[in-house]
Amino acid sequence: MKLCVEHRWWVGGLALFLILALPISAFCEEASIKGVRVKGSDGVWKVGFHVENCFTERMEEAIKSGIKTVFTFYLHLYQKRAWWRDRKMGSAQFRHTIQYDPIRGEYSVIMEENGSSRVTSDLEEAKHWMAKVEEVEIRPSSKLEPKAAAELRIKAELDPVKLPFHLEYLFFFVSLWDFETKWHVESLSR
Repeated sequence: MKLCVEHRWWVGGLALFLILALPISAFCEEASIKGVRVKGSDGVWKVGFHVENCFTERMEEAIKSGIKTVFTFYLHLYQKRAWWRDRKMGSAQFRHTIQYDPIRGEYSVIMEENGSSRVTSDLEEAKHWMAKVEEVEIRPSSKLEPKAAAELRIKAELDPVKLPFHLEYLFFFVSLWDFETKWHVESLSR
């Protein structure tokens, strides 16, 4: 049975619509928070973790071409309450920034949570620094109620890339390599 020309256009249009409507992330592994380590008590919580699957080939190509890339991390501390909304007790927000210097052949990574920066000529090492949070402190704004359950929520996202006006047309693909993890929830025992 042959499809008439009108049906072919309709089927082709539907296929094109589905390809454009599905997010790119549906075709690749999703970035996620892993390896969460929490130490501390009611006074100060020290948290470490890393992000998996946060780099794509296009991101690596853009980084190698010198485009500054920024990951923003969000941490929120909540006290669980049975009959009310959970009470937000504290939060932290910080960034990791990577930029390649093609003249020196070096990647510079800045980690705001501890005010440090590192330089390497190895992209894999720079990616490791970008995706890993060694230790960040989060302090509750007030004392947690005794025996109340608490949880930490962690999220990471790639900041939108800001290019000079004329380059936005040449590098339209950069909007396709953004990511945002789902909130990772970690129960805290006291």
